[in-house]
Amino acid sequence: MNSDQLDGISAIRTYVDRLVTGDGRCNGMKVLLLDGATTQILSCVSTQSEILSREVYLVSRLDDPRCNPNLKEHSSNNNSINNENGGDSSNDNGGIHSLALQEEAHVGHMKAVVFLRPTDNNIGLLVRELSRPRFSEYHIYFSGILPPNLFQLLCENDPQDRVKQVQEFYADFLPINPDLVSLNCRNTLQMTSALYKRNILGLQSMLLANKRQPGTIRYQKSSRLAKQLAQDISANIKSDDIFHFRRGTGGGGGGTNNNNNNNLLLLVVDRMDDPVTPLLSQWTYQAMVHELLGLNNNRVILRGVPNVSKDLEEVVLSSAPGHDAFFQSHRNSNFGELGEAIQKLLQDYQARSQQHQVSNLKSIEDMQSFMERYPELRSESHTVSKHV
Repeated sequence: MNSDQLDGISAIRTYVDRLVTGDGRCNGMKVLLLDGATTQILSCVSTQSEILSREVYLVSRLDDPRCNPNLKEHSSNNNSINNENGGDSSNDNGGIHSLALQEEAHVGHMKAVVFLRPTDNNIGLLVRELSRPRFSEYHIYFSGILPPNLFQLLCENDPQDRVKQVQEFYADFLPINPDLVSLNCRNTLQMTSALYKRNILGLQSMLLANKRQPGTIRYQKSSRLAKQLAQDISANIKSDDIFHFRRGTGGGGGGTNNNNNNNLLLLVVDRMDDPVTPLLSQWTYQAMVHELLGLNNNRVILRGVPNVSKDLEEVVLSSAPGHDAFFQSHRNSNFGELGEAIQKLLQDYQARSQQHQVSNLKSIEDMQSFMERYPELRSESHTVSKHV
């Protein structure tokens, strides 16, 4: 992909790579503490095994009383906390594993990497956590711009000096495809103040994650809300120096990058005035799955569907590198192209499986080769079952 194109997946993966090492300052085994929204963000670009292979002992929810003993007496407030963090009051962990609560009784010597949205409730959770710290160090990262008053509150409530660093990683959106991101907001026909603020913060995060300042901001003239959003974004960019990293001849590198940055157009439209799009049906793989089966946070839930095996009750269709090479290559293929690609995938798998049949094992070397290739063959079998 051209380096001047926006890529939400690469931007988030870069942050994740820095996150799991504490930006180079948190080496050794560690615990990763998330909230409902950041759990979904990480699960869109990283698998459970990828996270745990980076010296992460466990991944836990800071806002879940089942994982946080400091919240056991506050479990009745859990729904309101989840609503502010991600607009979803469910306890879905987004595909990232959380170990049992009793595990945390044995990790007091470990360091904690904390990744949260910069909300009032999350700061309250951190203050409560630091008043009864469970870990030796806390490396705190927020997914957006942290208001000064919340930063001051955090600084004033670290009595044991456990916080070693606080940074902003601008990853406050869900990367679906490299060129498609979402804020995962629901029920947006009635734009409340909380939803409007979520759209502002999410849009700012997209620009900062890609290190871009739009040269032009346009909006739909007939929409009062689109006009207000465009004006607020423009005012925030002008008033905060953090957006000026590639402005003019300042810190943006060569002239080519600056020219491309100045040509960036931010277009704000109101879906209330778009009656056509809901009537369209794309005959491409990702679009058909989304319309016919439902695709939410890169996941298709098939639980309860007749004749579906247990390991296919929840299917992950992700465009992130290393997740599903077949889907990444064919998500935009039309129905005919997809049929041919699946047929070839099945034929290749059948040929490979015949080569590795047990009846062909005639020596110790054959058995050793079979065992070495078995995990890859099993993974390929799962891929074939998922797409066929």
